[in-house]
Amino acid sequence: MSSELKELVAIEFKRNGLFYLDKIGEVFELYADLLVSENKKYNLTSIINPQDIVDKHFVDSILGFEKFKEKNPKTLPLVVMDIGTGAGFPGIPLILYDHICNEGKLIKEIHLVDSNKKKTEFLCLVGDILAKSLGKKLFTVHNNRLETLELVGDSPDLFLSRATGNISRVIEHLAEFLVKNGQILNDSSLLYYGGLNVQRLKEGYELNSKTDSGNRVQFNVSMEIIAEFEFSIQNYRRINIMYSLNPAT
Repeated sequence: MSSELKELVAIEFKRNGLFYLDKIGEVFELYADLLVSENKKYNLTSIINPQDIVDKHFVDSILGFEKFKEKNPKTLPLVVMDIGTGAGFPGIPLILYDHICNEGKLIKEIHLVDSNKKKTEFLCLVGDILAKSLGKKLFTVHNNRLETLELVGDSPDLFLSRATGNISRVIEHLAEFLVKNGQILNDSSLLYYGGLNVQRLKEGYELNSKTDSGNRVQFNVSMEIIAEFEFSIQNYRRINIMYSLNPAT
């Protein structure tokens, strides 16, 4: 599959206005081969056709962040957390694209979070193999539920989530994470990758989360559509929404 996939990456990157280097094609070949071979053990994804892997996993993951960049051109290098990453989407394609094609200018660090142990074992395997290929460890894997995760190090500047189900539950768990990790002094942003019929929270949505001491923190949630776009030869549709969680004082 490798030779075919590298050619597809080059074609679809050009079609979608993404910058292509042979190195990104080679690394995505490696990632795709791992995804297909290990899928037999880990049940990672139903998407194993080369064209679909390139379109639905690689291009989709990168384009969502590129649309965010277009609206935030002065964004400094970010600490990013990918919630419910599964087999590494959108997080791994993003960090690979930034590291190889953008000299690592936009993503300072990325955390991949998933509660499925088999999937995080796969992510660790991918991380080790990519580190050997690129000479650098690119991401940190957490086998946790978001709401129970205690993060060491810099707080995330941006959270990502791609098609992880009920958006209100994702927001609730994110609020619990923010409270647990003491991140309640500033707004937090979640870039959500949704489909045409994506569920959206109503304007003025509020939620409460408890601290360990029993105090409640209220969050006001606002929503902004970042982009609606088509991609790939099949004209798949994507709606990306930015949710902002503002802790009320």
